[in-house]
Amino acid sequence: MSFELIRALHIIAVIAWMAGLLMLPRLYAYQCESEPGGELEKKMIEAARRLRVLILSPALIFAFAFGLLLYVQRVPSGAPPLWLGLKVLLALALAGYHGLCVAEGKRLAKGERRRSARFWRLTGEIPMLIAIAVVLLAALEPWAV
Repeated sequence: MSFELIRALHIIAVIAWMAGLLMLPRLYAYQCESEPGGELEKKMIEAARRLRVLILSPALIFAFAFGLLLYVQRVPSGAPPLWLGLKVLLALALAGYHGLCVAEGKRLAKGERRRSARFWRLTGEIPMLIAIAVVLLAALEPWAV
């Protein structure tokens, strides 16, 4: 596979992953505001499950797999550039946030409402802030030698 094709697939996977990470906390917020056991809660539980299984998890796997392929094809042996290390660190932070969302979604599906709708709305902005930093690092390659 060419570098350009791998990069395109990486970007597509990241877009899908980000879309899901931006959407999932909203579903959780709606669920927290819904009546326990009600129709809206059931719909939000199913929508969140489908989003996690059909979009988020595959997108995370593909984003990291294609990112690793890009790294193997482009970065020479030795230490990676500082900007790339920071990008990977931020991507791992997003993966951690993803994991938190998955775990909390399973709790919500069991009826445990440990967090408020306000919490989900506020934390739902975290992926976008991290994405801004990652895109700037990838596009500008600061500290590149």
